[in-house]
Amino acid sequence: MAVPVDVIPRRPTLLFIVVLSLLFVLMSLSTRTRYIGETRTMFERTVMTIFSPVPKMVNWIGQSTSDMYHGYLDMRRAVNENYQLHQKVIGLTAENLKTRQSEGDLKRLRSLLGYADQFSMPTTMAQAVMLDTSGRFKSMILDRGSNAGIQVNDAVVNANGLIGRVVLTTKDLAKVQLVTDSNSSAGVLVERTRRQGILRGDGAGSSQLYDIPSLADVQAGDNVLTAGIDGIYPKGIPVGVAVKADKGPDLFKNIVVKPSVDFGSIEEVIVLHTRKIPHDVVRYAP
Repeated sequence: MAVPVDVIPRRPTLLFIVVLSLLFVLMSLSTRTRYIGETRTMFERTVMTIFSPVPKMVNWIGQSTSDMYHGYLDMRRAVNENYQLHQKVIGLTAENLKTRQSEGDLKRLRSLLGYADQFSMPTTMAQAVMLDTSGRFKSMILDRGSNAGIQVNDAVVNANGLIGRVVLTTKDLAKVQLVTDSNSSAGVLVERTRRQGILRGDGAGSSQLYDIPSLADVQAGDNVLTAGIDGIYPKGIPVGVAVKADKGPDLFKNIVVKPSVDFGSIEEVIVLHTRKIPHDVVRYAP
């Protein structure tokens, strides 16, 4: 059945009137259904029930946003505090290392100065600035030279023993030939028996003791000192320890000496200004 055309435009107006009527009836009934002790009508309770989740949701969103914001601030604060603490730890670690290094340097220098006091000759302290133990010529360069009174053939030692002798000087530098160099030689003696011999470097980190007869009493473990008979090194400086003392193929023993000095850990040294024997006196023959 077809709907009259004039009825269609009236439907929105009719629907609006019906809704208003229902609301009016609901409000009228709600005023009569207030329970004893209730402060809200049925209508008010219905509206509150329908819309109560809205403020809860708004409050939850606001609280969550606030928590996230404050959490972000706390995280930034924690990151900054952690960074500052990390920097302090780095600073304290570096300071601790410097303190320990200073204590080690002071202890080493005291030992070196105490050893220098044993010599009656003038001495000069110097710092090793270069060490060459891998090249053909085993050497070391010091930061003091002729301006400090250092001369060629001055002996160089530290608290552990003999290092070598000065072979070249400039105004502010000195080059030292190590006792392990293959061209180095020194007059030495065995401390236990006082047997003298010639110590020559083998170029490989050790030294050989020559001119010791096969029947001489020299054993592994004997201490070897400078003998003071070569015109360069004063008497009594520790040189090394015999680690091998076998009978050689000829009339002399084959003796290997391990140096007293650890050449890989040299820092400060003592330069002994030894008395130099003039060449004309050495070469003179009546």
